[in-house]
Amino acid sequence: MAFLALVGLLSIGFFVAFAIGSNDETMSPAVGAHVFSLGTAVSLGAIVNIIGAVFMGSAVSEKVGSELISGRTLTMQMVCAILISMAIWLILASVSHGVPISTTQCVVGSVIGVCVIAPFIGLQGWGLHSVNAWVLLQVFLGWIVSPLIGFVIAAAFFFVIRKAQHRASGLYARERQEQIAAYGLAIFLIITSLSRGGNDVANAIAPLVALPEFNTVYYIGVLAIPGVVIPLLIGGIGMGVGLIVVGRKVIQTVSTEIVSLSPSSALSASVAVSIVMFIGTILGLPLSGTHVLVAALIAVGWVEQTDIQKKQIRDIIISWIITVPISAGFAMGCLYVINLLF
Repeated sequence: MAFLALVGLLSIGFFVAFAIGSNDETMSPAVGAHVFSLGTAVSLGAIVNIIGAVFMGSAVSEKVGSELISGRTLTMQMVCAILISMAIWLILASVSHGVPISTTQCVVGSVIGVCVIAPFIGLQGWGLHSVNAWVLLQVFLGWIVSPLIGFVIAAAFFFVIRKAQHRASGLYARERQEQIAAYGLAIFLIITSLSRGGNDVANAIAPLVALPEFNTVYYIGVLAIPGVVIPLLIGGIGMGVGLIVVGRKVIQTVSTEIVSLSPSSALSASVAVSIVMFIGTILGLPLSGTHVLVAALIAVGWVEQTDIQKKQIRDIIISWIITVPISAGFAMGCLYVINLLF
């Protein structure tokens, strides 16, 4: 492959990774519970994302839109259009309002978009009929049901913790429980961020790892470096830079503008998210961790009977509703332009 084309693909991968990092809300519960400062959260999250991408990313085998397409294989132009459109919307949402957007929704909307526009630019056999309606229905149901399950789990978990706190004798005992919850939350979120870095990097560099240039070994002196490390490292750095440069706004929104958090309530919400996402992974359902986290935060606020910012929640839900059609529109435009240029 020509050097300039390779650099272009790596640049797209970095751009998409930057967008994913800019909308990464993983560390939000720790900021809301005052376990980490905002600066510490984005710095630590960036470092852990890079480590997760490099050391865990190669084990992730994700094909963008593979199950959503009925008996078809996406072309490289289609994949590039999907990735670019996803990145554009993630960055716009992060910069403009700081709302957390589901990467899964962006991918689904973008896949639908390229399928719809494809026959109009000479790609025969494509169209809305190319989208697997049954899989699409499962995905949509997952987006609705998973936040409800996350709400129930977070509420139940935090209810048990609150009962234990009420039984504790004295202020010191309760503060001690919150301190233990803070340590647990910090460790839990670092592990979660590590795994998220390994998984999310696949969305950015999936088309690159199959290229022959990255399926070889490069030598620097006596040091052997697998070629796949190059796109993984670029993807990890992209996510880290995106989190530091843009991601603060999203973390600020999720951590402080939905509900007030304590270490124990933040831990309850985080545990609920991990349980729901683990079950979704086992069942092969592309759920949204963003949806589940917001629902879990609302749940702990409800149990604690604290103020829940309804306007902020309304804005987040509206952003989720418009993500699929907007991503589809961006994908149509991107594929049209790519087809004209190449």
